[in-house]
Amino acid sequence: MTPFPIRGVIPLLQTPFHDDGALDLESLAQQTDWVLRSGVEILAWPGFVSEWWKLTPDETLAAAEVIRRASSGRARLILNVTAQATRPAVAQARAFADLGADGLMVLPPFTVATATSGIVAHVRAVLEAVPLPHVLQYSASLTGLKLSPEEMLDLHRQFPHFCSIKIDYIPPGPMVSALKAAMPDTFTFIIGYAGLQLDDALLRGAHGLMPGSSHIYEDLRAFRALEADPIAGLAEFHRLLPLINLEMQTIETSIALHKRLLFERGVIASPHVRAPGYVMDDVMAAQALDHLRRLA
Repeated sequence: MTPFPIRGVIPLLQTPFHDDGALDLESLAQQTDWVLRSGVEILAWPGFVSEWWKLTPDETLAAAEVIRRASSGRARLILNVTAQATRPAVAQARAFADLGADGLMVLPPFTVATATSGIVAHVRAVLEAVPLPHVLQYSASLTGLKLSPEEMLDLHRQFPHFCSIKIDYIPPGPMVSALKAAMPDTFTFIIGYAGLQLDDALLRGAHGLMPGSSHIYEDLRAFRALEADPIAGLAEFHRLLPLINLEMQTIETSIALHKRLLFERGVIASPHVRAPGYVMDDVMAAQALDHLRRLA
């Protein structure tokens, strides 16, 4: 399958739960619709900010189906293969393809120490199983897992539908430069980690941003300003930075902040974070809402 352009702002949806911890598929559909009204052309799910490790396999497929239905005909959908063993990862990739995913992302296994050869074999098995356009989630700053540009290039040569890398690497700029020097011009590089160093990454040739969903309208405004003028756009990006800095203390603070903001904006019914998880106190919640009001 010919890869579609994986670029621009690609929000990762949060996974809403009811106050009792049950999966809230109605809020998930509402969130999908709200995000799409921003004008984004690609959605992604699940990421770290989506609490993927707290979901059962059945919940993951049920949520993916809801997102696919809500986004069908409105945006392309990238579903993330997060299973940490190769056999279930291949099964998950095939199930996502059967649901109608337009592309896949693959998170290499990191939960136990694994030789690089085993990690590459895992990614290769997923790429071989489903010929959809693929993004590699290179979350070295979250997982400690590192692959070389040469190893990624070799995967692309074997599987041309592997066409993009999400860089969760701090700082991302030098990694963008290293990968751009190694990979073909058709390849795209998407910045994660809430876009903390988005300005530097775009100057080095990054093509997009994959943030959480709660401030997607504000992310779009900052991204477009930087794309239009890297210098003048800094003012808009700097307005967003206090909120991102508050969010990205840990992955758990990011999850809690996005859910609280989605709840306050009337997008989801509850800000509940499935246990075990971070519980945001009133002081931090007030700071997040104040930053959002200043942006608005």
